[in-house]
Amino acid sequence: MTTPSIYRDQLLEHARHPKNSGRLESPDLRASAYNPLCGDELELTLALSEGTIQDCKTQVRGCSICQASASMMSEMILSKTLQEATKTGHIFSESLRKDTDEIPETLKPLRPLIALKTHRSRIKCMKLAWDALEDCARQNETWIKLQ
Repeated sequence: MTTPSIYRDQLLEHARHPKNSGRLESPDLRASAYNPLCGDELELTLALSEGTIQDCKTQVRGCSICQASASMMSEMILSKTLQEATKTGHIFSESLRKDTDEIPETLKPLRPLIALKTHRSRIKCMKLAWDALEDCARQNETWIKLQ
């Protein structure tokens, strides 16, 4: 089993050098999320092609856990369909609620975050980017229904 210090190092690396940071100029989808408990703010912009996420940027003003989670999520969802990405988000949320340390294979890259789930006050920080992704998916469903 990997030691918690390795998880901490992975989280710090993502927080210090976030992947896919910034904002897309002309996104297909955009969502903002806010955590009133600690003041984290996040904007997610996505570019889609035939339902597949071609590009993803996150603009985060928040704690290191929120920054790391957004970075990790952005890496995981690229080249996935919006449906696949939101399904991963749902599985991640379920894993944060469970008392077991076992996680599905698809969530292995998120293990450093899931290891923090005992810190209940930080769960919203971990989920903020995923909440924005869920909002993008809802917007997309609404848009498709209007077509």
